[in-house]
Amino acid sequence: MEHKSFNKQAEEHQLSWRTTNNIELGQNGSWKGYTRDHILPSDKWLLGIWEEIRDQLTGYIEAEQIQPHAGKHNLKSSWTQCANTFFPFRLNDHMTAMLISFLNRELNLNITSINSIDLEYAAPGKLSPRHLLGEQGGKRGSGQTSPDVAIQFSCEDGKCGIYLIENKYTEHNFSSCSAAKKTLDKSHSDLGLKANPNPERCKDIAELINNPKSRCHQVYWGRKYWTMLAEHINGPAFRNLPYCPAMDDGYQMFRQQALAQGIADAGLFDYVISGVAYDERNTELITCLNSIGISDFRRDWPNLFNVNTEVIFHCFSHQHLVSWITRSRSSYIKSWGIYLNRRYGF
Repeated sequence: MEHKSFNKQAEEHQLSWRTTNNIELGQNGSWKGYTRDHILPSDKWLLGIWEEIRDQLTGYIEAEQIQPHAGKHNLKSSWTQCANTFFPFRLNDHMTAMLISFLNRELNLNITSINSIDLEYAAPGKLSPRHLLGEQGGKRGSGQTSPDVAIQFSCEDGKCGIYLIENKYTEHNFSSCSAAKKTLDKSHSDLGLKANPNPERCKDIAELINNPKSRCHQVYWGRKYWTMLAEHINGPAFRNLPYCPAMDDGYQMFRQQALAQGIADAGLFDYVISGVAYDERNTELITCLNSIGISDFRRDWPNLFNVNTEVIFHCFSHQHLVSWITRSRSSYIKSWGIYLNRRYGF
């Protein structure tokens, strides 16, 4: 019997969900030049959002000047899945209370309140990606490091924290470094950036550690990922890598680690956590860094950094989150859980 990838399984599930709910049948949209049955017309993307949150979500996007992912009309979109999963925590007190209990269990903290939950997080001023990471241009959700979800919280002892979350659904990796290639995409060329004349430099780990300015083209572009992380990397672990972990499949995690480190260095939070929310069925994502010796990013990613880093790395599955939250008897949570189960199989 032929083994189906998780991506294919998810596609079949979304097609079944679309048919069962009679959503714009026969009216397909396109993404990257391909028209498929699991892609809605672009102007109908809200049909892929839980009906309970559509109005609040669109108002939030407009008020916060967020740029949602261009592929949000794809029923396999992780942006839409992220909104369906996390945005309701902003809207309902029962959801918030259950999230506090979930985080306390996961992080071994005594959180008493959640101060904010943001999609496509980007702080202003000195905590902005422009200031901390040297990223020019872009906005929340596009062209800069904006964690998919950020949860700010306070604890019983008066301490506070922030949890930055990269959310994934069917993706098979964490993207490749935009500077580790000789050809630029339009978004980078429009900024006047020059292409990397020698991407092979990314494989010289020893020199990259000793002198990132001469080896990392992101540094040449003025971006501070390596600058931010240089004092916190685990030298022996890095030297065992065949190339920079951002070069191929680990770029988003590397950038988010740098952002989290910058936020930690600013000293405004007692706890800074960086992590990933993922689908436990997506083994391709879980093992995507196997080529550099990281067979399971959930377990092995933190080994690349010294134990003295203030950044905590923590991951959880969508299934684990939904299972915990739906222990509540709240009718709102029950409806949310039913929607996510029918839509994604959580």
